[in-house]
Amino acid sequence: MDDAPTSDAVSGPATPSGDAPPTPPLVGAAAGSPQRPTTAGGLRESLWQFVRFCLVGGSGVIVNLAVFTLVLLVWLLVSGHIHSASGLLSSVHSLVVKKDTQGVPAAAAYVANAAGFVVSVMTNYYLNRRWTFRSTKDIGAELPKFFTVSVVAYGGQLAIFWLLREQAHIAPIPSQLIAIVFVMPINFIANKLWSFR
Repeated sequence: MDDAPTSDAVSGPATPSGDAPPTPPLVGAAAGSPQRPTTAGGLRESLWQFVRFCLVGGSGVIVNLAVFTLVLLVWLLVSGHIHSASGLLSSVHSLVVKKDTQGVPAAAAYVANAAGFVVSVMTNYYLNRRWTFRSTKDIGAELPKFFTVSVVAYGGQLAIFWLLREQAHIAPIPSQLIAIVFVMPINFIANKLWSFR
């Protein structure tokens, strides 16, 4: 009588224990290994990074303008130009509307500009590291790069601020806001390609 083939004969030679041989490991996409992103996927991710960068930048603009305005108001208060709540409101209105704000010399405006820059750089670095680029690299190597990009961007921002304030005779706060918006795309590209790479 012929013996019917067993399941071992069908599945391949038996191992010493009598079990079927192990299945060879899957390779590539079948194994669930990450694939290189397609061009469209990479572009989409870069776009979302830019959106996150702009949102972080927006928060940085708020921080920058808040510090900028606070420093100028403290200057006006210390120099005796603000005596009441109505004087405070009038000073804020002047900072938004007037180019020649009484009691605010150019030096005070540039000190306020620098203070806004430094504080916003630190908040922007933290948020971009944690959220925009989701970096886990060493802060000691990353922060100097981010700060360098920020200083170069600040140079451009300061030049635009000077042109708007001194040449176009635009009030301090709008000048600061326009200058910040102008350098943002350049800042993003430099940080994406260098600081957080």
